Amino acid sequence: MTARYILFMAFAMIRADRRTVRTFSSVAVATLGLLLSFAAINGMGTMMTQSAKDIISGDVSGFAPGYRYSMLNPATDVVSYLDDAGGQLVSDLRRSTGVTAVRPRITAGAQLSARGTDTGVVVVGSDTAAEGYVLLAGSAPRGAGEVCINQRQRDDLGLAVGDTLTLSVAGAPESNASTPVRVSCVYDNSRFGLFRSSFIVMDVAGVQQILQRPHALTQVLLTVAPGVDAAAETTALATRFPGVAFFTARDTAGLIFGIRAAQRTTMWALVGVMALICAVLVANVVAFALRRQRGEIATMRAMGFGANAVRAVYAAQTLIVGASMIAVGTIVSIVSVVICGVIGIPIGSGVQLFGERTLRPWLGIGDVAVTAAVMLIALLLGNVLSTRRMLRLSPVAIARDV
Repeated sequence: MTARYILFMAFAMIRADRRTVRTFSSVAVATLGLLLSFAAINGMGTMMTQSAKDIISGDVSGFAPGYRYSMLNPATDVVSYLDDAGGQLVSDLRRSTGVTAVRPRITAGAQLSARGTDTGVVVVGSDTAAEGYVLLAGSAPRGAGEVCINQRQRDDLGLAVGDTLTLSVAGAPESNASTPVRVSCVYDNSRFGLFRSSFIVMDVAGVQQILQRPHALTQVLLTVAPGVDAAAETTALATRFPGVAFFTARDTAGLIFGIRAAQRTTMWALVGVMALICAVLVANVVAFALRRQRGEIATMRAMGFGANAVRAVYAAQTLIVGASMIAVGTIVSIVSVVICGVIGIPIGSGVQLFGERTLRPWLGIGDVAVTAAVMLIALLLGNVLSTRRMLRLSPVAIARDV
């Protein structure tokens, strides 16, 4: 029996019995469920990765090994400054072959006074564009006389762009004990959960001027080139720059990486269980469809069709209908994930500790391929196992239970 004839018979059987298509609709449902599970894993992974990036960017620098200034108690903590006289350290780091980006930072604890209210803040000197701050109003701060506050501070203190505040920075000399500053912008800190709730942003030179430490930095954030091993690069940099401590992202944000690994392990275990359930469901659907067609199978055997020929025809029928249902489930999944990714799925209320409050699922080509493979393998196994015992019987025995 040629492949063309096998396909001709399979299509003819599908057109003759429309119930077969309806029977396999559960394959589309199983495909949908498995793909949505993958999309949820991807969304959670993205959220946790962004949380790790926020910590690595210095927003919770107290987690970093060897960083003795936790930004929680500036009266007693010890600040270790990096000496960057003439910008030499940053310049040398930028020339390192394994480094693609260098972002200097300087931080200090402070008290902010506005409208008769005093509040503790952390002053962060950084490049707002390079650090990913999204400005809601105004423009990036410049010099020691401008700051950028977050929207929570704006709402709590009733501030607006252009208002004047008083900033008292811990460690500043007496001449700069109280520095008047103007609000130059408001940035969106909703993505950062608790990480940036008390942060105000200045440029690096502005903080250095207030502290009267023109060459001091508290952190230099490095991005290594694609394919470069971060651990090996930190070892190489430590050799080239004695006295400067270098840590990988995993060292700095080990807690987040640990949580992300546990979360992904748990979700992958759930997906594995769901994939097994889907496979069993699909195999049972195939078995049910074949039992309902025992009369046709008995007739084909009585007409002289061999067991392999019958198995090939019904395998083709199963794959044609099953692949169509897989395609339907995949299309519905992709549309649903795209819509949910744009709108977002709320996963909590209030300020979150890690990442934003909205889950944005997404699917990759690999997720679709794995799901389709699981479904197709289940279809084929179901067909083989269901026809194996049946085709050992005589045509009369096959038709007896019709």
